[in-house]
Amino acid sequence: MYKNILVPIDGSENAELAVKEAILQAQVHKATLHVVFVVVDQTYIQYGVAMGQDVMGHLEDGANKELAKARREIEAANVPVETHFVVGVPKIQIAEILPEKLETTLTIMGKSGVNGISRAFLGSTTEYVVRHSTTNVLVVETPADGRE
Repeated sequence: MYKNILVPIDGSENAELAVKEAILQAQVHKATLHVVFVVVDQTYIQYGVAMGQDVMGHLEDGANKELAKARREIEAANVPVETHFVVGVPKIQIAEILPEKLETTLTIMGKSGVNGISRAFLGSTTEYVVRHSTTNVLVVETPADGRE
């Protein structure tokens, strides 16, 4: 049913749990995982600091480390994987653009990511994806109080 699964990551615990769930789903469906890390594509001033090319390079380095970590875990489970560093608006990329571009039919993602301050101002990326995605979405929750 699902041959290509989109897994957005951001370095958060929920993203790591989404990767683990995606591995299980990929094994069941014999699917390829497309792990993506999306960073915002604009130079702007946030919290009094101008963000430019030097910051984008730093973000790309961090993203590539997270993508490599996910790739190692997925390959260790013998699941086909492709990783993608994407520059754009995360909500729109994950919900609309990447599913079409990568021909995915399921998105597996964490309930929330690392950027709580932005979420308070802009709204949850996960909430947006659930409401606007062109594919099915599986949202992975962090177990509360050590429950699994």
